[in-house]
Amino acid sequence: MNFLNPLYLFAAFAAALPIIIHLLHRQRVRIEEFPSLEFVRKMLRRKTRRFRIKQLLLLIIRTLIVLLIALALARPTLMSGSAASGHMPTTAVIVLDNSYSMGRREGNRVVFEVARERTLELLDYFDRKDEVYILTGASGGMPVNETGTGDMEKLARQVAEAEVTFSGTDLVTPLRRAAAIVKESANINREIYLVSDMQRAGWPSTPDEIDGSGSGAKLLVVDVGEEIPNSCVKDLSFRIPSGTDDLYMDADFQRYNSESGQGRVAEVSLKGNLLERAVFSPGDGAEERERFRLPPAAGILWGDVRLAADRLEADDVRYFALQARTRRVGIVGDAYYVRTALSPEGGGLLRPVEIEEGGLGSADLAGIDILILSNVPRLAPLEIEAVSSFMEGGGSVIVFLGNRVDTGAYNRNLLPVLGDAAIEDVYGGESGFYSIDRFERDHPVFAKFESDENPFEDIRFYRFMRVNPGSGSVIARFSDGSAAAVQMGDRAVLFTFPADDSWTDFPLAAQFLPFMHEVSLFLSSTMGFGENYVVGEEVVVRVARHEGEAQLDGPTGTSLVFPQLVGHGQGYRIDPPPFPGVYFLKSADETLSVFAVNVDAAESDLYKISEGDMGADIAGMDVRRIRGAEDLGESISVLRRGRELSHTFIWLALLLLLAETVIASDLLTRFRGADNNDAFEHL
Repeated sequence: MNFLNPLYLFAAFAAALPIIIHLLHRQRVRIEEFPSLEFVRKMLRRKTRRFRIKQLLLLIIRTLIVLLIALALARPTLMSGSAASGHMPTTAVIVLDNSYSMGRREGNRVVFEVARERTLELLDYFDRKDEVYILTGASGGMPVNETGTGDMEKLARQVAEAEVTFSGTDLVTPLRRAAAIVKESANINREIYLVSDMQRAGWPSTPDEIDGSGSGAKLLVVDVGEEIPNSCVKDLSFRIPSGTDDLYMDADFQRYNSESGQGRVAEVSLKGNLLERAVFSPGDGAEERERFRLPPAAGILWGDVRLAADRLEADDVRYFALQARTRRVGIVGDAYYVRTALSPEGGGLLRPVEIEEGGLGSADLAGIDILILSNVPRLAPLEIEAVSSFMEGGGSVIVFLGNRVDTGAYNRNLLPVLGDAAIEDVYGGESGFYSIDRFERDHPVFAKFESDENPFEDIRFYRFMRVNPGSGSVIARFSDGSAAAVQMGDRAVLFTFPADDSWTDFPLAAQFLPFMHEVSLFLSSTMGFGENYVVGEEVVVRVARHEGEAQLDGPTGTSLVFPQLVGHGQGYRIDPPPFPGVYFLKSADETLSVFAVNVDAAESDLYKISEGDMGADIAGMDVRRIRGAEDLGESISVLRRGRELSHTFIWLALLLLLAETVIASDLLTRFRGADNNDAFEHL
């Protein structure tokens, strides 16, 4: 037998306390003979003997209770050998978390350095007859060793060379892979080790997402790092109010695990030059938004918003990149009101281009950023293919339904390309009208309309098409609850009314101009206007004309990329950038695109997952968790051959406590009725 917490064995000396108390309370009495009490003495002799047996039994039980509790605290374990020697051939998978939260500093150490040391310590408990794999716990991360080997020196070198990344935590993928590896193994010992800061954000979102059933594996979690306060730049968004050249940037800041109201200084830099400073001070878990005005400029704008550095520096900065260029909007169908609203004076950021109805092709969409289908009856198969390729290449689509629309053709051909919405029927037509009385005020399309009153309440809609939005998001509703506007994914918006005056007077209202601008600018923001990617995400850049190789300039240097087919158009697929920053895609004579890459803001929440939630999310595996500097060797010994007896000792102590209660209260005697009569009644 071995003990995982041997220092608690000193508590066993407390078992002597009941004996000491018993001895101190013993009374020495002088015996005096009274002849008249002789009969009483004979009668009580048997009862006195029984009382002494009871006292001795209680003394033994109380001593054992204290002893068992002390042993349980020491965590006794039945062992058949040490963890490092004499074990059977083992298949083990070590998951090393190298997400960017592991790069935080605690004291004078980086948490990932501690995790790397613990992983190297784990390797000491394996030898050449074992099969050891090492995977990483960062999103999109490459494994340290995915082939399995018994060469511990090679693995130790690979672990020593491992570095923390800028990716978010992904524990589900490597743990699933680990469960599959050990399940296929022929070795009897099957072990999985997770060395991580155990962030709640990186754990499965649904129970039983990691299924180890049938694997026979045991999971030991080596928990490193502490829950520390952290602040981050969570998000950046941009907007240009219609009719102006002003560009505004909204920066969202977030604080976690801190009740301190101390402010943090934030700096906005534009093209490497300091533009503005601000101070934010949200409470724990609170978010605060600061708005900054960027100077009007044509071409490319890039920069960053940066907080004063804390112990996790990776999320203290967020980069942005803008292409302040004219957006070409292709219009098919009823174009008059839409064209007039987008460019009332023939200029501005949005440049409408009319495309002939019935002849829409890939050539027509070359150089188009947004396609508007305004009350178009139907699209031919080649036109549907062109729209699909246009969206695959990064284009956005706005659809206005109306009196000319063939609902069957839309449901069969066009709408499946955009999402899973479906037209049901035409509604209205009697006397009376409907209005838009509910809309998402926080949605970018309606952010311009900041009045507390409904700006659309006086606009009349005499007819519209009822639509089942499917998985789309309804961002506006009519007064009867029917959908007026449905956002389908990031690149399509469907309006159930026309953009002409056949069913509504909306195109004649003053709100129509800013409304069309906000819809177009919103879709522009999803396709290059303030383009934002996350570290590890593939970048796709669609271009209209350039066909040669291009140069990619980023934080780590320059590389060459070559054009590929993006949909039916030309473009560049760029491997997932591993570092945050601003990237420039250049040809020999121009900048083709600029985009920003940032860390995943979800990683900024350093709260740990609880033991209960962790166990509930893993099916079919025995899970153990150790923290800080707990003995790794003892835990591995328990994992391999040990059977911990602390729970058994606790149950024994509880049973003895119950027995002590029963004996001390004379319950058994009372149930027998032995004490119902006074002793003098037997005289």
